[in-house]
Amino acid sequence: MVISGRSWFTPGIPGIYVVLLCDVLKELGHDPAPLLRALDLRRDQLLAPECRLPMDRANLAAEAGLALVGGAGLGFRYAKAMRITLHGPLGLLALSSPTLDDGLDAARRYLGLRAPFLNVERELLGDHRQALCFRTDFGPGPVRSFVIESMVIGFVYMLEQLMEACPDGAEVHFQGRPPAHAEALRRAVPVPVHYGQPRDALILSADLLAARPRLADPQAEALAREQCELEFRRWRADQEGPLPERIRAALRDQDAPLPDLAEMAERLAVSPRTLKRHLQQAGLTYRQLQDEARYHQAKKLLTDRALRVSEVAYALGYNDVANFSRAFKRWSGKTPKGYRQGETRNEP
Repeated sequence: MVISGRSWFTPGIPGIYVVLLCDVLKELGHDPAPLLRALDLRRDQLLAPECRLPMDRANLAAEAGLALVGGAGLGFRYAKAMRITLHGPLGLLALSSPTLDDGLDAARRYLGLRAPFLNVERELLGDHRQALCFRTDFGPGPVRSFVIESMVIGFVYMLEQLMEACPDGAEVHFQGRPPAHAEALRRAVPVPVHYGQPRDALILSADLLAARPRLADPQAEALAREQCELEFRRWRADQEGPLPERIRAALRDQDAPLPDLAEMAERLAVSPRTLKRHLQQAGLTYRQLQDEARYHQAKKLLTDRALRVSEVAYALGYNDVANFSRAFKRWSGKTPKGYRQGETRNEP
């Protein structure tokens, strides 16, 4: 039986999600036995509350499922079968939140407890709407497409379940060209779906975010949040690696603008004071780690000669190109222009 190593809180995919995948395959007319054989697991083992599959085994499960159906819309069909109650305390917290905005914030904060391979960030749009932008650890290919489709559409169905009505004011954006099953997906999903977009995202109107879930309940919300927070903190404490390295990793994976210290502390489930203390013990400051991340991002962007230095500066959050040039010279001893002119030979 595949169970997480040291505790129930170790990152991994809850076994019940694989059981749901088996049920969806069966509804589509496919025998899920090959998937279970690939995992060397039985259904009852996957249903055990403590069962969690490491990322490589979860990837294997997705590959086996896609091999059976040929990838023809498995993602959105899986999302439609998902019920919010399968998410345990996190599902209860979303159901009982005072607004959809609060429920989505809870889903984002505690997402790692259920989908550690996924990152969801908010982006404010100019027309009073917000975008929930989805990124995944899976590389390009059928599994990534399955994961992104099932997660984005899964959030649509979560909103529908919270409201017990169509989530008017939402629309789905996917990168890339429409897949072969795009029309089937559009007919099934209760909101507009657009392809060829700059991001994989769920776009939400201000009115929708302010809507009240049908089962909003302050007492249930408080209890569910307490459960989620306890699980979240124990899960985070169980992560390997010192806190400074976890901060470095989080900043490295973060697009500009970088989170401030308070936002990073919330993401890592520690207090700002604890975060600062750990950095001081390592002889570091949060500003230093931010600069490391910006330097890494700047070098990567400067290798694209189609981008002007001003565009690189703005992409990194600098409103003044001169400030970016001074910062880059402080980091590297070179100007951005000098870096581009081939002086990178002396870079370590």
